[in-house]
Amino acid sequence: MTEYGKYMQRFFREFASFSLSLIFVFGCICPLYGSEGGASSKKALHYLKRLSIEQLASLEVTTVSKEAEKFSDADAAVFVITNEDIRRGGFTSIMEALRLVPGMQVAHIDANKWAISCRGFNSWYANKLLVLVDGRSVYTPLFSGVYWDMQDVMLEDIDRIEVIRGPGATLWGANAVNGVINIITKKARNTQGGIVTAGGGNQEKGFGATRYGGKIGKNAWYRIYAKYFDRGPFKTKRGKDAEDDWNAWRGGFRLDWNSTPSDTFTFQGDLYSGDSGNEHVFPDMVVSKTFADSTDFSGGNFLGRWRHTFSKTSEFTFLSYFDRTHRSQEIYSEARNTFDVDFHHTFLLTPGQQVVWGGGYRVSRDNVRGTRLAFFDPKRRTDEIFSAFAQDRITLIKKKLDLTVGSKFEHNDYSGFEVQPTVRLRWKPKENHTLWAAVSRAVRTPSRADHDLTAILSTAQKDHVRTIRLLKGNKRFGSEKLIAYEAGYRFVPASGFALDIATFYNVYHDLRTDEPMTPLPGRISPMGREINIPMKIVNKYHEDSYGFEISGALKLADWWKIGLGYSWIKLHLFADKVTNESVVELSEGATPRNQFSISSYMDLPGHFQLDTLLFYVDNLPGWGVRSYPRLDARIGWHPLENLMISVKFENLLDPRHYEYMSTEGIQATQVPRSVYGKITWRF
Repeated sequence: MTEYGKYMQRFFREFASFSLSLIFVFGCICPLYGSEGGASSKKALHYLKRLSIEQLASLEVTTVSKEAEKFSDADAAVFVITNEDIRRGGFTSIMEALRLVPGMQVAHIDANKWAISCRGFNSWYANKLLVLVDGRSVYTPLFSGVYWDMQDVMLEDIDRIEVIRGPGATLWGANAVNGVINIITKKARNTQGGIVTAGGGNQEKGFGATRYGGKIGKNAWYRIYAKYFDRGPFKTKRGKDAEDDWNAWRGGFRLDWNSTPSDTFTFQGDLYSGDSGNEHVFPDMVVSKTFADSTDFSGGNFLGRWRHTFSKTSEFTFLSYFDRTHRSQEIYSEARNTFDVDFHHTFLLTPGQQVVWGGGYRVSRDNVRGTRLAFFDPKRRTDEIFSAFAQDRITLIKKKLDLTVGSKFEHNDYSGFEVQPTVRLRWKPKENHTLWAAVSRAVRTPSRADHDLTAILSTAQKDHVRTIRLLKGNKRFGSEKLIAYEAGYRFVPASGFALDIATFYNVYHDLRTDEPMTPLPGRISPMGREINIPMKIVNKYHEDSYGFEISGALKLADWWKIGLGYSWIKLHLFADKVTNESVVELSEGATPRNQFSISSYMDLPGHFQLDTLLFYVDNLPGWGVRSYPRLDARIGWHPLENLMISVKFENLLDPRHYEYMSTEGIQATQVPRSVYGKITWRF
């Protein structure tokens, strides 16, 4: 038997013994600890489990219009991941759950880094996707993108994840170019009682979380939580463990207070700290080499929200947050403080016109320590963003035809004044049918790196001449621009079947590329002469892309539900003659042409559950990554009403595979086959 087989045998033996012991202990204890909060949680889980397809389509979403509306009525390509999807999928991170979204490109670079994007342009710092957690932006202005290894919440407290495929800049501002991900957590009132989770396996070495919610007086509710995980490394090309392990702890709270029938206050916060390893591929002053590095990260945030209801047709929301982040590694370190304040007001201008308008201000201050390989000039910088928006939904034919027009107006310190308008049309020929079309403009504003970064890309030594390729920021680099044409159809009958189709044609202008400049003589040393070849960041790319996404849900029986997803995309990038054409080819080949997914949730006799997830991702010719299928399976068991025991198997069809390749100085590693067990106790 192989070492892996011996490990699996030992793991299952120990897991079974541990599970039986817990069943006995909890069987004696759980009846003594029943509470109103625990009963509320159980009822919520029971309700979600029995949701019909039509009821799921009636779930409210807020990301499309900043106001609650039925998912089936949304005039955008929106997808909702429910808490039940997260639980039944056995996901241990937000990133893995995003694989359910059709058209979303989700790829592991290594054990703790992801390339996540929508409708193309995927990379470690995918810069055209805006990510929010309860309205707080986690998009970093340093490189434009998301540090996914720092993003985490207690998954049991997520109410839903709303994903807009396509521009959402009219309401959410710059950088919501190809999509918006809004992670929405539950109200404290809906997380009363306690929960404890624990588990582990060969890849998920160990994880655990606990949360408790209670009530203060008649109109206030709270919850507090803490969690920790330790995840092992992925595999190298030779099958050995890499040095990309990952661990982190996090804790936080939420308080909701209904001070009056018209006023609701929310105050919440998080603190976290962690460490993620990686293998860097960076040039030395003589030769390129690979070396292990570790990123230490920490931070915290506080968010406050006040919602006031003037009447049934008028509501005002005020939100403010402070966010502190810190990352430190050998290449550079970054400390950042961000303060943000936003408000919006919704009201009926006339019986057939619903208006939402608002504004905001954000200030972000950083301190970046560089090295000889990469540094920023200046080291410290403060950036401000002022914004305002207005959107009007006009009823042309009552309950049949709506027209939405609006625009976002922003001013930033890099590209100045930006306008991002949209026009949307929604037609409901019948109650269960929705057709929509939209034309929108969105921009990706420059990042700190686009303007202020200097980095060594590579070095070469020949005949006492050392050639150094440098990447240089450009103070004149402007925004990347998109004009998006979209259309969609949504069909949600009462027969247990739902279908959602979205198509798009995107036209991009002034995309970023690196343009070679005139070589410059460098210093003379004992090693010989130096020649510096600067590569300047410029707006030279253009692109046309088009495609479609299909998602469906089918309820075959009361105990069996199936979800389907498929996406197809074609990109055509072109550039000016002075631009490096090889970079264009690489960018075109970084997006999978075809992707599909099938999810199956089955409730079996004896309080068992069998859930399977099948994914297929097309090859990435620009990166040399082969296409791969991925099959995950979860077995769950409810021996007691308050107790859930589950086992999750991942990547059953392949011992290991690449999902992405080395990028931006990070050595890619292979995703291995893995298994873990989990126990959840509610009280």
